[in-house]
Amino acid sequence: MEVKDYCKVMLAEVTAWKQKLDAMKKVADNYDSAEKEKMAPFIGQIEQEIAAAQDRLDQLKNECPADWSPMKKDLDSLFGTVGDSVDKAWRDFDLGWVDVETLDN
Repeated sequence: MEVKDYCKVMLAEVTAWKQKLDAMKKVADNYDSAEKEKMAPFIGQIEQEIAAAQDRLDQLKNECPADWSPMKKDLDSLFGTVGDSVDKAWRDFDLGWVDVETLDN
């Protein structure tokens, strides 16, 4: 797979994570203040993980090294970890508060 193709696929994944994170924030906004306080560090951690993945992806895209296999291996591992965190959080949130279909708006 070419670097640009890989980056395009991974960027789509980051975009999906950001949409889920936005949905989680909307859900958390409907919680009472005590529950919001409990969720804030968790949401912040996921935000940081997504930002780190985005930064690494941008670095790969901009540098476009001839031998990018070590960076790909690191990114695949990072994306697996972040993906697991986002997916777990997504399952744990009560999304009854959010109309998921309108998240793109």
